[in-house]
Amino acid sequence: MDMIVARKQRTFLDLFPAPEFLLLSTTGIAVTDSDTKFVQLRREISGNGFELAHLSKENNPQGAVEAGLIRNSAGLVPILKKLASHYGIRYARASLPEEKAYLFTTSIEKVPSEGLRDAVAFIVEENAPVSLADSVFDFEIIGEVPDANEIKLAVTVLPKNIVNAYTALFESAGITPISFDIEPQAIARALIRRGDKRSNLIINLSRKKTGFYVVEEEVVQFNTTPAYSIGEGDSYPSLNDLKAEMHKVLAFWNARPGEKIENIILCGFGASKKDFVDKLMSESEIPYALADVWQNVSVSQGNVPNLSFDESLEYASAIGLVLSSGK
Repeated sequence: MDMIVARKQRTFLDLFPAPEFLLLSTTGIAVTDSDTKFVQLRREISGNGFELAHLSKENNPQGAVEAGLIRNSAGLVPILKKLASHYGIRYARASLPEEKAYLFTTSIEKVPSEGLRDAVAFIVEENAPVSLADSVFDFEIIGEVPDANEIKLAVTVLPKNIVNAYTALFESAGITPISFDIEPQAIARALIRRGDKRSNLIINLSRKKTGFYVVEEEVVQFNTTPAYSIGEGDSYPSLNDLKAEMHKVLAFWNARPGEKIENIILCGFGASKKDFVDKLMSESEIPYALADVWQNVSVSQGNVPNLSFDESLEYASAIGLVLSSGK
């Protein structure tokens, strides 16, 4: 039997193979605590890229989603139905909350390709505080371990009830989810230029949380999501906490054997606040930049109507969801 070779998984969870016609126009929908973002890309007639078809954002009812948990499905369904009706959406690639996910990296002995999923299943309960029977998992192969008959994996585990709740939400709105990704994976797919194997730190400055994602070999290998936000005003009450968290992540990753973080990328609502970004990064010795969410899409920022650069910083997850169909 052939041994498994290094490859990339397309998404966290492929629910079923998409018919070819679905790949001609693909939709990403990211439901967060504060809003629902929608992006629809269209495959180029010639070439392997995408071009923008539509995008929009709808504010969610207060408390409808809290820390990734759906508290008020009835308040979200009309938003999704509105998108489905206006844009003719029947299928979508959707996000799952990172707060409820368990991400770990591990190395396992090489096994035949047909036995790889079973091999990963065997170690889920050792690394995540959820039983195998009550969970859903997927993995990405990072690469082969030098001088060893092993491969390195990044494994993501989610409680089954969370996946079921999001599946039911979309189906209640008449949308069939083709696949799910957790937000860090989708964002990394949009923000890390294809072929960039370096260690990058992505900081996702959302309205109600901040995500820190370390991406190496184009795979998210570490994430943490403290409930620190920048706030709506100019006082930035969580600034010092976010600085401390960033330094903690950098110290943790850079103390490990191997590659050090070479670049920091900022996205999300908070990345558009120049004064905040300047203060947050004032002591950083690592180069940083605001995200270019379109770099892995054929469309350029200048060709996106009615969308400023600052606004584009909030669309990384929705864009990355669609790009999963092109890997």
